[in-house]
Amino acid sequence: MITGAIAVESGQETAAPVAQTMISASIGLKHRAATRESYLERLRVAVELLVR
Repeated sequence: MITGAIAVESGQETAAPVAQTMISASIGLKHRAATRESYLERLRVAVELLVR
């Protein structure tokens, strides 16, 4: 689903590596965040960096 959503904006060729990077960032953030709210806030920042 992530790859498909990214492909709509960036094209299929770019979508896979971007999705893989976002998933890796999410996993890292999940292990470092003390709360769900903290995880979601940090993930929001990561997504904002991606779409700049």
